[in-house]
Amino acid sequence: MKRILRYIAGTQSHGIRFSPSSSKSLQAFTDADWGFDPDDRKSTSGYCVYFGNNIVSWSSKKQKVVSRSSTEAEYRSLASAMTDISWIQSLLHELHVVVPTPIIHCDNLGAVLLTANPIMHSRTKHFELDLHFILDKVKHKQVFVRHIPARFQIADAFTKPISGSAFHDFRQKLTVVTVYPP
Repeated sequence: MKRILRYIAGTQSHGIRFSPSSSKSLQAFTDADWGFDPDDRKSTSGYCVYFGNNIVSWSSKKQKVVSRSSTEAEYRSLASAMTDISWIQSLLHELHVVVPTPIIHCDNLGAVLLTANPIMHSRTKHFELDLHFILDKVKHKQVFVRHIPARFQIADAFTKPISGSAFHDFRQKLTVVTVYPP
């Protein structure tokens, strides 16, 4: 608790920078830590969504159930991000803003492959609703899911402890800047 309070006290001058962007792309970075909590072994999902160069949504949330594999944990995170992207797409549609097909970046190759070809369907029945939710969006070309190497996974900062230098790098990628001097 003391660390959290010290962090908050030391970052009161930080804020998120929004800058003009000609890009109308919508993309998300998703990640999950598989069973990291030693008390209940539930995973934490994390994602961030960008519209152009600006972060517009983010989340870090403990999953409601225990995942039996890292692929399942990552897939649940994909589903959470997809729900948010669907809402943002709907909002942009109402505002008559046309955006290209969104891209979700995921560092778990198994989860990415499942979005393209659910060949292991019999092994995925325990998270079937999330599976079909994403498959339907991919099938109708409402989203593309792409693999991204772990070292470029921005959402890591939402799901697991990372080194100080990596944290500062990710914080910069999340467009967090010093707004005014402390």
